Amino acid sequence: MKYRIITALLCCVLWVPGSLAATPLTLGEAIARVLEHNPRLQAADYDARAAAQRIRQQEQAPPMDLGLDVGNIGLGGNRLETTLSLGRVLELGDKAGKRGMVATLEAGLLRHEQDAQRLDLLVEVARRFLAIMRVQHERDLAEQRVELIQGTLNAVQRRHAVGKAAAAEVNRVQIDLVRAELGLEESEQRLNNGRRALAVLWGAFEPDFEQVQASLFKLEAVPAFATLDARIEANPDLVRLATLQRLGKARQQLAQARVRSNLEWQAGLRHFNDTDDLALQFSVRVPLGSRRRAESYITEAEALAAREPLLANEQRLALRNTLSSLHQEMRHARQRYAAYQSRILPAAEQALTEYSQGYASGRYTLVELNSMQQTLLDSHHEILLAAIDHHAARIEIERLIGGIPHIGANQ
Repeated sequence: MKYRIITALLCCVLWVPGSLAATPLTLGEAIARVLEHNPRLQAADYDARAAAQRIRQQEQAPPMDLGLDVGNIGLGGNRLETTLSLGRVLELGDKAGKRGMVATLEAGLLRHEQDAQRLDLLVEVARRFLAIMRVQHERDLAEQRVELIQGTLNAVQRRHAVGKAAAAEVNRVQIDLVRAELGLEESEQRLNNGRRALAVLWGAFEPDFEQVQASLFKLEAVPAFATLDARIEANPDLVRLATLQRLGKARQQLAQARVRSNLEWQAGLRHFNDTDDLALQFSVRVPLGSRRRAESYITEAEALAAREPLLANEQRLALRNTLSSLHQEMRHARQRYAAYQSRILPAAEQALTEYSQGYASGRYTLVELNSMQQTLLDSHHEILLAAIDHHAARIEIERLIGGIPHIGANQ
């Protein structure tokens, strides 16, 4: 008895690592990997740092100028005049602050674009994850097809052995079996490709998981369209357009600040070589015609600022239209799923049982049996497709309303 217990404990110890290595990957884990390791997201951090430095650059006032002027060269050493001066441009109208505001909003625009790219990337993770889920279940259906045909082959061979089935029927079912086995092999290949396509998103070439796991056949209730429509303002594209409207106004204010001319002052000491005297020197320069030159900048900024609300309204209508279509697709997929799951599939399973028994007793032909088997497999596949379509529509809806994509409740 003691040796049996020790053996059982050893089996448990040896089994645990293998089971951990084969733990299915969830969508939440895949998203976490992408957020941590995706090269594109890592590169975005450097873009954000560069944007912060651009804000500092634009907020800087013009630098001080140190100048040295030498006059009367060629008229003799005693006639030389040397001036050492210090000058600066005084910007009026708070131009530095307005430039900083424009740069700040441009950095915010970059952040919104990065948020949109991040969300697009998470949606792509969900799409590829869902594609793997589909292939996994299609592989299971391919295995079921092989098992059904193998059972049919056994039944045909038994009937042939007693002279109730022709050899041609045996050959026909054997051909169907080979085709089914090839279909199973193809699904395995597609599964390998899907796993690699998902792993690439977090910067890996060889996937370290065998399967993915989610509550594929647990369809959540379809929210009311009004509930989803109320969240459309969180769409990254609309958030970006709202920032563009503020940026347009900031650029307009910066253009209006050009009306006020900058002052350039300069002060220094002039040395007269012939008398060895020093004199103070001060000058002020004001450019003329600033208002006239600023008009074109102001008009341009006003035109660009006026277009942003129009683009935002157009984008909002387009997004709401897409949201409505996806909402309908999600509802229809759920209805298809319910119809096949509760009505068609049970009838197909019962009919196949009757056809299998009837073929064994000679009441039905092989063609009728094969047709009923195909009906059952098609029913399972339609249930799978309905669930896939339901979750695919939900993933796209989450993209539209700025949410995190998910599949079922098992994350």
